[in-house]
Amino acid sequence: MKNKLYYRDIDFIRLLSCIAVLLYHLDLLKGGYLAVCTFFVLTGFLSSATALKKEKFSILNYYKNRIINIYLPLLIVVFISIFLVTILTSFNWINLKPETTSVIFGYNNYWQLSANQDYFTRFITSPFTHFWYMGILLQFELIFPFVFIILKKIGDKIHKLIPCLLLSILSIISVTYFYLNSSLTSIMNVYYDSLSRIFSILFGVTIGFIYHYYNNYVPKIFNNKIINRLIFYTYVLLLIVLLISIPSASKYFSIAMIITTLITCRLIKYGIMINSNKQNKIIKSLANISYEVYLIQYPVLFLIQNLEIKNQILSNTIIILLTVICSAILHFAINYKKNENSKIRFKKTKYLVLSMLIIISSFGVYKYINSKDYTQDAEDLKNKLEENERLMLEKQKEYELHLKEETDNWQKVLDDLNAGEENIKNVVSNLHVIGIGDSVILDAIPYLYKLFPNGYFDAKQSRTDYEADDIVIDLKRKNMLGEPIVFGLGTNGQCGLRCQREIVSLCENRKIFWINVTNDREVHVNSTIERLANEYENVYLIDWNKIAEGHNEYFIYDGVHLKRAGQIAYANAIYDSIYKVYLDEFLAKKNEIIEKHNLEKKDKLSFYGNELLLNVMEYMQDEYKGIEFNIDKNYTFKDLYNEIKNKKDQDLLTNNITFVFDNNFNINENEFKELMELCKDNKVTFISLNENKIKTEYENLKYINIFDEIFNNDEYILFDKKHLSEKANIYISNIIKNTNEKQGD
Repeated sequence: MKNKLYYRDIDFIRLLSCIAVLLYHLDLLKGGYLAVCTFFVLTGFLSSATALKKEKFSILNYYKNRIINIYLPLLIVVFISIFLVTILTSFNWINLKPETTSVIFGYNNYWQLSANQDYFTRFITSPFTHFWYMGILLQFELIFPFVFIILKKIGDKIHKLIPCLLLSILSIISVTYFYLNSSLTSIMNVYYDSLSRIFSILFGVTIGFIYHYYNNYVPKIFNNKIINRLIFYTYVLLLIVLLISIPSASKYFSIAMIITTLITCRLIKYGIMINSNKQNKIIKSLANISYEVYLIQYPVLFLIQNLEIKNQILSNTIIILLTVICSAILHFAINYKKNENSKIRFKKTKYLVLSMLIIISSFGVYKYINSKDYTQDAEDLKNKLEENERLMLEKQKEYELHLKEETDNWQKVLDDLNAGEENIKNVVSNLHVIGIGDSVILDAIPYLYKLFPNGYFDAKQSRTDYEADDIVIDLKRKNMLGEPIVFGLGTNGQCGLRCQREIVSLCENRKIFWINVTNDREVHVNSTIERLANEYENVYLIDWNKIAEGHNEYFIYDGVHLKRAGQIAYANAIYDSIYKVYLDEFLAKKNEIIEKHNLEKKDKLSFYGNELLLNVMEYMQDEYKGIEFNIDKNYTFKDLYNEIKNKKDQDLLTNNITFVFDNNFNINENEFKELMELCKDNKVTFISLNENKIKTEYENLKYINIFDEIFNNDEYILFDKKHLSEKANIYISNIIKNTNEKQGD
């Protein structure tokens, strides 16, 4: 009966933790990550308590049990996930090979650290993101039997107090290391590092030994059922409060994990002491599949989110149901054991289901074996980024030395702008651009410094906009915050609109250019960046996602980092966006001049034509200096009509228009009527070298078809019977000049 009481309350704790982790992954419980500490404590306690109950502990039997109950389900989930993800989604799983290898061999937590995977960014980069836990678990299971045998022999042959003291000391050392480490390194190093997380497991192993050796010495006064039950559920309530109230970004993150570990220890103690013979079969059943639920929930979550179901309630409901159903099936296939009341068909069903799972897994094994390992590619990228970073640091030093001198020249250059767009290009190239970004900007550093030799770029791998405000503040403090400011942040997630507003506020009225990302399907940041640009007049969106669309040649295997062509395009996108904004400002300042120019232009002559006009233009350039020539070898009627209409709508169409088209420009009578109706208020000359003559005439039109004159004269046609000779071009140019002179009269 005691074993039933023990397992019943452990089952309740397991179930509670399982639900908390699942809700955390669904983004419904901000402190659900703390429940992993509970799982670690339970793992340490159950491993030691179960082993201590055996009369003879066998390492082989221990490993056999773990292979069947822990490792086999893991392998099945891993390879079925690979199979389903690769056939049901378009996800570019670039790390399939190394990531899967790290899971299989139990070092996924360290692999994720090396790959800069952020568990708390709240977007899914692969279905195996949660298997960092399995890495730590498998590492523990590998070494535990040997540690246990040593401690057990010490307890049995010397004194049972010694292993308890040793474990207690190790637990205190490990929790101290965890706490100190949490203040010295990043949250991810603390969360994934086995040495940091081992403290929870050690606490579990410690109470397992203490329970085994000293449980019988607990005075009966402490075995009051009502009091123990009250204390038990008080601890449950405290745990739930932590799960609800402490997000991963909290400054109490590490303390909350320690408290959760201690609460779990107390829950185990009082759960064991509760004197009751009742058993809840639902809790028992659900707790039994808690391990499978942990394995399966993230792959299910990954697959369902790739379906992009807009109704979040429906999506979460499907995820929960599928997770529970699949977990129950997997648990049945591996752990079902026939008892006296079971029928033989359940045993056959078990092996049938297990066989089906193994067959499906084999497809995943095949895909895993045949997938490419991009580890070397990633290493090459890392080396290149480091090289770019060194270049960036050199340029930063140069920037600091020349900042004052160049700053004095900036206003002078602006004041001297009087030569149009070419001067704007020079101004933009000499701007003190401030670039703050992640590894994508770091990719393009060499080309950014070519375009902005006086710029200052601060880029870092895996950076988010959480760090941007500190960088801006530091540059302001050093009086180094120039203008414009380019933010290339979002590839690794973002801090939200409110945080970005604070960044904009820190930049004051400086021009800000914010680049969106190509992996928005994972991080969902582009809409926020667009909204920010719409809110502030000094914030401009650089739509890199749109610019790069369809250009696979821009990217390496991950679709985010850049090849040389992408680096050039990325740098040019930043340059072009800044250039456009400064050009628009220049045009605004020149608005009065432009308006005056337009009034003068109304009385000028403008030309529209294709290759024929291009050929004869050189013979007219002296007579028509400063005249508008609109030439397109591929002009169509629609193109021409739209161009004329747009200019007319903008009041930019000159009073005198000459059209010069050869037979490559096709226009029928109805289209010609449309064109002439559009130009009814203008004086029009239409020179045509088309075999089909237009009969329509207007009072404002001089229509001249020279097809017969040209093609019936051998002196005007070259040997190919298509192109015109110089003599023909001169002849046509004279017709144009004479016609316009007559119209001018």
